[in-house]
Amino acid sequence: MVFVLDSGSFRSYHANMDQHGKNAPSLFPLQVRTAYAQVLERLQDLETGNLSDAMSSFSLLVKEIGARKYVYAQGRTSDGINRQIYLGPLDERMRGVMERFHRSKNETAAQREDIDATAMMLRGTELPRLDPVEWRVLAALAADGIFRVGGVLVGTVAYRCIAGLLGVKLASASALTADLDIAGQTLPIAVMPEVVRPETALGRLEMGFSPMAEADPALRGSRFQSRRGEFKVEFLTPLIGRDTGRRVLLRQFDVPAIPLRFLDYLIEGHQPALALGRKALLVRVPAPARFAVHKLIVSQERRGVPLKSQKDLEQSYDLQRTLAALDPEGLEEAFKEARNRGPGWARRVNAGMRVLTRIFGPLH
Repeated sequence: MVFVLDSGSFRSYHANMDQHGKNAPSLFPLQVRTAYAQVLERLQDLETGNLSDAMSSFSLLVKEIGARKYVYAQGRTSDGINRQIYLGPLDERMRGVMERFHRSKNETAAQREDIDATAMMLRGTELPRLDPVEWRVLAALAADGIFRVGGVLVGTVAYRCIAGLLGVKLASASALTADLDIAGQTLPIAVMPEVVRPETALGRLEMGFSPMAEADPALRGSRFQSRRGEFKVEFLTPLIGRDTGRRVLLRQFDVPAIPLRFLDYLIEGHQPALALGRKALLVRVPAPARFAVHKLIVSQERRGVPLKSQKDLEQSYDLQRTLAALDPEGLEEAFKEARNRGPGWARRVNAGMRVLTRIFGPLH
C-alpha cells in the first residue's frame, strides 16, 4: 500500500511528529508521493507486458491448484521453446492485468517513455536511492525475474525502498551497505514451474561474482561476492522448527539458501515497491509494520554485535514512529501477530521494545 494523505491529514501528521522533536521523519510533498504511486502501479501492470517483449504468441490461462487459482502466461518464446510462466495468484489486481493483457500485449513506446520520465522526476527528489553498484546488481536480478518468482528484498536496501514506499524522510534510511539480501521460500513446481538462475545473472555483470567459501559445504552458492569492492549477494530462507543443519534449496532460484529463524514472519504478506537508481525497478519488500517488529526481534539475536543491534533498533524506532501516524492499526496487528506466535517471540519483541525505549526514548 502507498499512503497518500490529503492536506488535512498532512498537517495532522506533522503535528503528531513534532511531538517527537525536530528530527522526526516528515512526509515528502504530495506530488512526489502521487508520482511514486503512479510509477509503482504502472510498473506492476508492465510486469506482465514486459514478458511479452520476447513472446510472439503467448496467451494467459488460469489454473486451479488445491483451493486457489493461479495465472500463467503460456506460449512459444523467440527461441522456439514452449514455456509456461507463473504470473501470480488470481486476485483483483491480476484480473485487471489480464484484461489489459488481452487488450494489448505490449505497452507502446510513448507509454514507456512516460513512465521513465516520471521515474526520472522521482530520482531528482530526496527519495532514498540505491548507489550505482547496488542498483546494477539488483537490476540484473530483477530483469531475470527473481521477484516475479517469489523473491523478497530484505535488509538495509529493502529499508530504503520501504521509506520511499511510505513517502517519508527517514534519517536511518541513509545508511549504506555492501550487500544485497534476497529471501524466499521454495514453491511447489505445480504452482511455480519456472526457474530463474541468479548466478547466471550475476555472471553477466562481469563484476567477478563467485560463490563464497562456506563452513558448511552444502551452503556453497548461497552467498556470492564480487572481486570489485567486496559487494555481496546473499540468499536466505525461513528456518521453521528445529535446525537440522540440512541444506535448503530454493528450487525456483536454483540456489541453496541460508536458513534464518523469524524470516517467515518478515516476508509473509510482502508488497511491491520501487528501487530508485538509474531507472525505477519493481521489487518486493516486507510489509513496513512487519519490518519494524522483525527488527525488534533480531536485535535480541545480535548480542555480540552491538552496532548492528543498534541499527536494527534505530530502523524499528523510525518506522514505528511513522506508522503510528500513518497506519496504527497495521502496526498493532503486526505486534499482535508476532507475540501470538509463541512465548519466545513475545519475549524477544518485549525485550527489544524495552531496549529501544531506553536508547531512543518513548514513542509517544
